[in-house]
Amino acid sequence: MTIDRDSTAWIHPTTVFDGDALVGFCSRVGHGASPEEPVRIGDGVRIGAFCLIEAGAQVAEDVEVDHYCRIACDVRIGARTRVLYRAQIFDDVTIGKNCIIAGELVDRTVVGDNVTFQGNTAHSHMDATGDWDETEEPSPIIKSGSVVGVDAVLIGGITIGPRAYVAAGERVTCDVPEQMVLRGGELKPLSHFRGMIKVREA
Repeated sequence: MTIDRDSTAWIHPTTVFDGDALVGFCSRVGHGASPEEPVRIGDGVRIGAFCLIEAGAQVAEDVEVDHYCRIACDVRIGARTRVLYRAQIFDDVTIGKNCIIAGELVDRTVVGDNVTFQGNTAHSHMDATGDWDETEEPSPIIKSGSVVGVDAVLIGGITIGPRAYVAAGERVTCDVPEQMVLRGGELKPLSHFRGMIKVREA
């Protein structure tokens, strides 16, 4: 393990490092967390208890990862993003800056800056005949400033936003265009809600 600028990094005694990890200035890695080789954790990062951070993950400065999260292989998380309790982020996901992430993001999902995501994503599995581990199906793209509510499910290679809003519990199988709201299975312009529904600045 390498601790970069080592005087103020805090590593819980039960943390397990498999190989080398680079841990930044003022970073905190909690009880039972298990970063694998090679992992890059930026300055001021806080990682809660019982997290798994897999090989190739890159966590930028001032990110907060709550307890029991999984950050899988080659995930990239931008600065000042918060990953909430028990979030599951699978292989090769890219997450931008200043995001709030909960729920589950499937392999290769792309999330822009300033996104609030509290739902789930899924591949469509239109062709289930191939090898499960080798078939790369299209994954969702969530553009900057968009909001995805609790328990909404984005399925397949769809695009959300920018600055779109998906209400809690929606099942989404088509694109949600810029500054549109998907609520009750209907698409309406964000302006229709006269400020009652707000998204984040992109």
